Amino acid sequence: MLTATVFHGMRPNYPIIFLLVLLAWFVYKAAGAPLSDYAGYYFGSRALLQGNFQQVYDTYSLNALIAQQGYAGVFVSYTPFPPFTSVLMAPFLVFPIAVSKIIFNIVSATLFVIVLARTLTYFSVPQWVGWLVPVLFFIPVRNNIFFGQAYLLLFALLMEGFMAYKKGRTITAALLWAVAIVFKLFPLVLLFFLVAKKQYKQLAYCVAACMLLGLVSLLFNGFASWHYYVFTIFPRANNGELNNSYTFLFQSAFMLLKNLFVYDEVQNPQVLLNSMPVFIICMVLFKSLILAACVGISLHKRTTGQLAFAGWVTASLLLSPNGSSYSLVLLLIPLLALANSKRVYVYIFMALVFLINIIPVQALATWPLLLQYPRLYLLLLFFLLMLVVASARLSWQPLFAFVMILLLVDVPKLFAQNDNSSYLLKEKLPLVYTYAIKDNRLVYYYWDQQGSHEVIAAYPVRQHSAADVAIKDNQVYYKNSRLTSTPDRKQQALVIEGSEIIYLSDKNRGFGFYTLRRIAVPR
Repeated sequence: MLTATVFHGMRPNYPIIFLLVLLAWFVYKAAGAPLSDYAGYYFGSRALLQGNFQQVYDTYSLNALIAQQGYAGVFVSYTPFPPFTSVLMAPFLVFPIAVSKIIFNIVSATLFVIVLARTLTYFSVPQWVGWLVPVLFFIPVRNNIFFGQAYLLLFALLMEGFMAYKKGRTITAALLWAVAIVFKLFPLVLLFFLVAKKQYKQLAYCVAACMLLGLVSLLFNGFASWHYYVFTIFPRANNGELNNSYTFLFQSAFMLLKNLFVYDEVQNPQVLLNSMPVFIICMVLFKSLILAACVGISLHKRTTGQLAFAGWVTASLLLSPNGSSYSLVLLLIPLLALANSKRVYVYIFMALVFLINIIPVQALATWPLLLQYPRLYLLLLFFLLMLVVASARLSWQPLFAFVMILLLVDVPKLFAQNDNSSYLLKEKLPLVYTYAIKDNRLVYYYWDQQGSHEVIAAYPVRQHSAADVAIKDNQVYYKNSRLTSTPDRKQQALVIEGSEIIYLSDKNRGFGFYTLRRIAVPR
């Protein structure tokens, strides 16, 4: 198959050969690079298949496990990955991690190249566009290989599934898309694409395939791991709480609006307006507009199925609270869908993709908030120009329906109970995993890429007791009286001087990224 990819008919496919050589070079160089994100896939999946799901989804426990096995300089999280990830990774776990990463990268790169070549041929994409793919997507492709990420594989699943769908191969399309959905979850928006296109048979097959893969995962991972993920991990991950719940690095509308309207004493003290209702309403309107626009593209009679599909893929990137450089390789899907548009449009879209991919967002940390999100703004502009090319119209009926549905989903957030706790230390802390009292001082321990660290805090302690305080059902209790009603994870409560209780909490932080909080002892 690879030979057929490299040679188009009897003629060498030079753009694909160029891309293949570049990917081979990346795989070679990545073999000597740090394990990076792949360590999370590898060690997390291995432990999950052994039934240790709570250890896997606790960031400290996972990294401590990796350190115990002799790997230094690693700091990863399994929070973004559903349990099915471990099933997909299982064939790669039989090898040592260094070899496993190389094999995974070779498989991902090979499938990416094959499916890209098939896409270029099937949709008659001009050859000059193929030449520019390695240039436009140099950084996303490179980062996928160096970090051991899976978005090259995800591209292959999505596009091969779409070509199968176009050819009427319903079962093949359903299986490919189902793997993408249960692997990364955000491709779930493809089901909306099928509803909008009234492809109910394909929709039914996709849902059935997802259920089938879910059953396979249950056999390997067990019911408890899925229950824990769906009801404990996913709500937090979907709220952008992976490591830093206010980070601009994700370049998402969710993070921009959260920084504007959701106050946090330490992480986000300077807000435009401290109002959870305003944040929720803005997010509902944003999501509804994006989804309604995709419905408009899908229903327009002159819009091709490929462009409609590409619109939903672009929407999935805009709707996700968590963005990354390597996920941007999926912008290749809308770019290829637009490749046969008017040449001026193609040039504009390519310029936008190039800028989106090369912006060094890490360098914007000290910029004013509204200037820290150029990638988001460019991606929105890209999406709006897609609407122009598709001549899509925004229909008020689906917009109203999405607003009502999303408001209904978010209504409980408007009535969240007050939290009387506050930060114990008024500074940004890394992942604090435990603390102790030594020589009448508070000592806390945190974990990062270099391992464990001990810090003596400026918090004197003369008296402390754990006798009357406990953590039950993830809430703080004092003398059997509940003091908290918040969903953050809590542990290790201690009464200090008889006047306040300190404990570890991951409130407004990544899941399991604990810091120290305090709450007054009731009188």
